[in-house]
Amino acid sequence: MERRIDQPSVRPTRREVCAGLVAWCVGAEQGPAADPLLDALDLDRPELAEVRSARSDPSSARAAFARHLRARSRPLWFFDPSTPPPGSQADIEIADLAMRHTFESVGIRHTFGPEIDWGYNPTTLPGSPDAPDHEWTWQWNRHSAWTAMARAFTTTGNPDYGRELAAQITDWIRQNPPPEGRALNSPYSRWRTIEAGIRMFDSWPEIYHRLVRHPEVFPDEALLAMVDCMRLHAEYLDAYPTGGNWLCMEANGQLHVGALFPEFKNAGRWTEHALSRLRREIDGQVYPDGVQIELTPGYHNVSLGNFVGALRLARLNGIALPDGYQSGLERMYAMNLRAMSPDRDVPPVNDSWAIDVRRILGEGLTLFPQRADWAWIRSDGAQGREPRERSCRFPFAGWAVMRSDWTTNARYLMMDCGPFGYGHQHEDKLSFVLHAYGKRFVFDAGSYAYDASDMRRYVLSARGHNVIHVDGLEQNRRGGPRDGYVVKAPVAMEWVTKPGYDYASATYGGLPEETWGPDKRRNILHRRRVLFVKSTYWIVCDTLESDDRLEHTYESTFHIDDEVDLDAASGRLTSKGTGPRITILPISEHPIASRIVSAQIQPVVQGWLPKRHGRTGADPRPCVYYTVRASGVVHLLYVFAPAPAGGPCPVTDVRHIPEPGGIAATVSLAEGGTHGVRVTASGRVTLRTGARAITVNPNPSPKPPPLRT
Repeated sequence: MERRIDQPSVRPTRREVCAGLVAWCVGAEQGPAADPLLDALDLDRPELAEVRSARSDPSSARAAFARHLRARSRPLWFFDPSTPPPGSQADIEIADLAMRHTFESVGIRHTFGPEIDWGYNPTTLPGSPDAPDHEWTWQWNRHSAWTAMARAFTTTGNPDYGRELAAQITDWIRQNPPPEGRALNSPYSRWRTIEAGIRMFDSWPEIYHRLVRHPEVFPDEALLAMVDCMRLHAEYLDAYPTGGNWLCMEANGQLHVGALFPEFKNAGRWTEHALSRLRREIDGQVYPDGVQIELTPGYHNVSLGNFVGALRLARLNGIALPDGYQSGLERMYAMNLRAMSPDRDVPPVNDSWAIDVRRILGEGLTLFPQRADWAWIRSDGAQGREPRERSCRFPFAGWAVMRSDWTTNARYLMMDCGPFGYGHQHEDKLSFVLHAYGKRFVFDAGSYAYDASDMRRYVLSARGHNVIHVDGLEQNRRGGPRDGYVVKAPVAMEWVTKPGYDYASATYGGLPEETWGPDKRRNILHRRRVLFVKSTYWIVCDTLESDDRLEHTYESTFHIDDEVDLDAASGRLTSKGTGPRITILPISEHPIASRIVSAQIQPVVQGWLPKRHGRTGADPRPCVYYTVRASGVVHLLYVFAPAPAGGPCPVTDVRHIPEPGGIAATVSLAEGGTHGVRVTASGRVTLRTGARAITVNPNPSPKPPPLRT
């Protein structure tokens, strides 16, 4: 053992240990009634006749059940246990490490001695070079290394992989009886319900089907211990459902056990309850616009993947699905298309990560082959039909998507006008990302390791996003009940899409949960307006209104995924290099100070782009600050003008024009001529392009509540 004596541990109680030991004891000397595995079987099933006839001798009955499992041809799995598909070289490398008791979790390796402590966490030890990260224990206990060992065995035929895997499985089962009377979702737990679900739909079923035909490495004792432990997983998951994407994984795992082991008396109940929960969640945790309530594209697709995983296994084995199950998934697939950025990803809103939209839509086509627009994206235009809708909004998620076309060179902006979300939330309301000409220019910091580091706090905070800071204070919506961040109706936002322009507008500070800073001040209303002048440039206008007459400092931040030059006098920012470029031109009725922050650690983290979701490491990136100090109603207006490689910036200059109570500007174009933009005190937005003018009239906007410090 390599656990520090004072390291917190989730050791089971004496009662739990006794209950767990009873669950796995052989039971021969205790009599038939004392054998939980055999008692859990439906011995009236015809295929268990040999087990039934031997029931008075538990050892013989167990041997008969093991023979049945090894010989049966149904239920079906996604490969034939007699001819499993080969693994990869990466699987063999991971398996070789596991043979030496070396495991990697969340990118951090640890080597155990002869004994493995399944509740260990090297990141929480004093002197650890890594920030404390409870995901190390949790994700390690999803047993992906075991999957690699099973694949290495069936690929190479080396029995050492199989024998060591069987030893580790039985050791894990012996050390980790399921909790009794409660779900254990705390640090160091091996039985978080999310891990229990993942094990049952991911690693354990594949391992079982790779080893079940090989008693020479996976003896009956190990086989039956594993199957009985899967039974206990199903009972545990059935008893303690949670919510959100966790519930999808829990129910999917429970469904897998019920579908794969119908020999158990309760298999039908597990299956029925799991499918009922999943069907309910398709409606309950997915908004009408198709976005899962956590408003996190990565976890949206986790939920989708579990809905679909249960569907595929059920259909493979002739299990009926609840009415409306499949049809409810179409809008979830469609979210990936409608929100997709030109690089065929979805912006990493909240704790999200890179998403392969082509792959996801390809999977969706197996269920919805009529979707020619998905086929067009999946095939890069070789098949199907180009999607008709370019720009769109998601009324419940509050996302506004502005798009010039469906090519990888499209000009694209996605703005987040939505609620905080049910889980994985970031302080990012009114933030946006911007792509053009095959390059991402304005980025969201995305996600990081789920640890206790300053970098993790950075990506959660408004500092990791493209928003406004007030008097050094950031957005703060945390602290409320999760259900309070789930909306029942479309959010308050303005949205117009026309052939020549797209327009979106929303506020921060008008809702009770929308506060500033740790003291939750509620004295400032921020409205952001974004106008896409198709298909050339964007105008972004920030309006700040306080409920007092005091001066306030407003800092606007934009994270740029490129090296940049900044003219401090004018605030004009231009990206460097010979490829596609972005230019930002700011104006205000008040003096603007501008600066670049990059690779900063103190006094606060700023100017970084994390390398990967769930892992440590980040690369420096410039973040431009535009700062104004003023009282009353304050406006800042910026033009974001992208240019293709080798091409001129489409906007050469932006000049401020006096506008009482509002802001106006003349935009000079590289091709000649000017555009005029005006935001009046009433909020009316007008864009004049030569003899043509477009006007967007405001909807009533919320007012900030009284100052509360």
